[in-house]
Amino acid sequence: MREDQLKIIKYNHLIANLMIFHNCHTMTQAFKELEAEGMKLTPELAAAFSPYRTHHANRFGTYELRERDLEPIDYGVTFQM
Repeated sequence: MREDQLKIIKYNHLIANLMIFHNCHTMTQAFKELEAEGMKLTPELAAAFSPYRTHHANRFGTYELRERDLEPIDYGVTFQM
């Protein structure tokens, strides 16, 4: 049972890291759109944003999908072989 528990813990860490990565990517896109509209982004403004929730976190989660037909996200990442 211990091996299964360790797998579950590692899986949960992986999912958490993927969610943070996705949120960072989405925030970066939003910041770029704001800059394109002429807004000046300062380090103080960026420091107020976080890619993960720091309060009002629901331990068991309430995850709702607004769109049921989600398209895959192209992060523009390439790997060199």
